[in-house]
Order: sequence, then C-alpha cells, then structure tokens
Amino acid sequence: MASKKQTATKGSGKGTGKGEVVEKSSGKGTPSLSKSSTPANARKGRAVQVKQPKPWGLILTFSGVGVVALGLIGAAVFVVWDRSQPPEGVTDFYGDYANYSEVSKALQDGDVKEEDLANPWVVQQTHIDGEDPTAVPEYEISPPAGGDHLSQWQTCTGSVYDAPIVDGNAVHSLEHGAVWLTYDPALVDGDGVDQLASKIEGRDYTLMSPYPELGKAVSMQAWGVQYQTNDLNDPKIDEFLDFYIQNADNTAEANAMCSNGISTTIADQQQMPTG
Repeated sequence: MASKKQTATKGSGKGTGKGEVVEKSSGKGTPSLSKSSTPANARKGRAVQVKQPKPWGLILTFSGVGVVALGLIGAAVFVVWDRSQPPEGVTDFYGDYANYSEVSKALQDGDVKEEDLANPWVVQQTHIDGEDPTAVPEYEISPPAGGDHLSQWQTCTGSVYDAPIVDGNAVHSLEHGAVWLTYDPALVDGDGVDQLASKIEGRDYTLMSPYPELGKAVSMQAWGVQYQTNDLNDPKIDEFLDFYIQNADNTAEANAMCSNGISTTIADQQQMPTG
C-alpha cells in the first residue's frame, strides 16, 4: 500500500484541467503553480508597434509652398499699395491737397476759397473762347498742366504729333484725364523720338508732341501735376503714364472722350486759309 508521500509524487505533473501543472506538494498546504502555469492567452507576446518616421520631405515641401504663397500675397498687396501712390519726383500744384478730387471737395465744403489756393488754376476750367473765338489762354507754367482752356480738346487716342500743338487744346485733353508727353526737339533726336513714341502710340488718353525751348528732354503733364527728366530711360516716364492716365482722383472732367478732337498742329493751322 502506497504511502501518502508516494501518492502525492505520482500525482505530480498531471494537468488540472485548466492548463496548469501541479508541482510536488511542499507538504504545507495547497500546491503551488509553476511558471508554465500562466494562461495560454497571457503567454502570447504583445503586438509590437513600429513607430513610423515623420514624412519630413512632405512637411518641408508644404512649408515651402506656404512661404511662397505668403510671399506672393505680400507682393500683390505691395503692388496694389504702390500703385495707389504717385511716382516720386512728381511736381504737383495742389498745395495742401493730394489731388483734384480733394481740392474740389474742400471748395464745395467751404473749407477753402479758390483765391486762397497756392495755384488757383488747378480748379479753373473755363472755355475762354466761348464768347471770344480769338481768345488765347495764358498759363503760369510751360508746358501747362491745367487751367482755363479752349473749347476743343486735342485728339488724345495714343496720338503722336510731329509738330507743336496749341497749348489750350492740349490742356483740354488733360481735363479729360489724358497724359501729355512733350519733348525738346533740340535735346531729343530721331531715335529718342521713336523711343518715346513707342510709349504713346495706340494707348488711349495719351498724346505726344515736340515743345521747342522746353529746356528738358522730356516733360510729362497730367491735370495739376508735372514730371520732367533728361533721361529717356527714366522709369518714372512709364510710372507717370501708368498712374495718371484716367486717374479717378485726378481727372477734372470724368467720362469725357479723347477721340474726335482737333488733330491738327500749329503748323497745320497756320497753313489753313483764313477766309
């Protein structure tokens, strides 16, 4: 007959029915479980999560695109702002006012009187030949940049005249929002004339003519403003054209046309029969 010790020994290693193996009893109580008695599902290793590297290439690419986009937006804002500013070096005759619109409003509101303006002619727009067909306007600056003028404007549809034109007709064109480019024929040769003409031809609300004894190679006029230079490559020539052609704040007579005006020069008029 087997002893109790032998019976316990024979029973060692038999399964408990729960995936556990009973160790040999220590004789001091409930049999202990070996390390191999851990449930099967607990023995399975945890899924290893592989940390993916950040897509630095895409991040840098999109960051670069964002910087470029912001740069373009900033440049566009600057261009819009820059075009709202008159070119540097332009002489304006509005005194304390920025342009024709401002001085006109000040007169209407009673903030200033015409005679108190630094140059009252910037708001004088009478057709002096309305009652006297022989009347000739006089101007304080030469070439003129505004003031009373003749009733007929000079055609200014990108018109290039090869001889001087009448000041009073040209000033009427300025009233309509045109820019008048004049040059001194003693200072500008044939190639220079062609260079200047290329900026005017085919460009509506512009006209060009020689102006003897001007003293400067080029003088640009719009209503109430003027720019003069001796450099035919001066970028301000184009800037003046871009800014002042039909400038809403500087057009003394808005929505007036430049076509169907006088297309003759002083030389043509002198050759016309008088009666």
